[in-house]
Amino acid sequence: MTPTVERLVLATDGSDNAVRAADHAIFLAAAFGAELHTISAAGVPHRGLARVADSLRVRTAVEAEEAVAAVTRKALTTDVPTTTAVIDGPPARVVTEAGTDADVLVLGRHGRTGLGRFLVGSITESVVDDPPTATLVVPAEADAIPSYETIVLLVDDSPAGGAAATTAIAVARATGAKLEPLAVVDDRFTDAPGLRRILKDEARQLLRDVAVEAAREAVESTATIRTGVPAAELLDYADEVGADLVVVGTDASRHLDRHVASSVARRLVRRATVPVLVVPTNTGDDTSHQ
Repeated sequence: MTPTVERLVLATDGSDNAVRAADHAIFLAAAFGAELHTISAAGVPHRGLARVADSLRVRTAVEAEEAVAAVTRKALTTDVPTTTAVIDGPPARVVTEAGTDADVLVLGRHGRTGLGRFLVGSITESVVDDPPTATLVVPAEADAIPSYETIVLLVDDSPAGGAAATTAIAVARATGAKLEPLAVVDDRFTDAPGLRRILKDEARQLLRDVAVEAAREAVESTATIRTGVPAAELLDYADEVGADLVVVGTDASRHLDRHVASSVARRLVRRATVPVLVVPTNTGDDTSHQ
């Protein structure tokens, strides 16, 4: 059963990049017929700012109210039901806790810098490292008018890889996109020809499983196997096929070799020019919050 998306949470600080993230959040909410809940943090981000906390909190509260109101105005042109909240507290904690009540959490890759703002890269990355739910990170380069026609999925043999596959299929079905599953055999750990053949056989089976699941949901898919460094190969492939979205599991760095220590998801979030949907293991067959 594919995941049910009923509630999206958008974290915004009103920056240009957050506005771009709002466009994609509204697009996905409309595609799924889901509710959009927009939040902004009004807390002091660093303990060292305690002596200026009162004046800073007033300023951030005003900016946060303006940020969520802007999303509401944008959503009025659609049929997406929208709610908002300004939440007092450290931004990273606010975003993570809000995400626990979402089927999809949406963030901009970068936001405002300075004392009071929060969606800067370090906090987005901290959320991606241990996402509370499927988390969409939207870069500044993403299209202002979203249209998901091609979705690239990194196929992985981990539990998060399985969750990523079912989530990618659900998004493809809702948006009418074609799915492009990619399996990468990491050549840094496959010097022996026999081992490389075994890993490619495993990759083919994983891709067949995804194709069967996609066909069951009437989603068109085309499978590809490559050998190389997973993050680099995925970025290159996304460029080649003109991907509008990339989907990856949080522990996809374990793909078929189980020895890679670095985070593929973090590398993608840093370097991709299209939105990246990072899916954790706890995204199951039914992600709805009743």
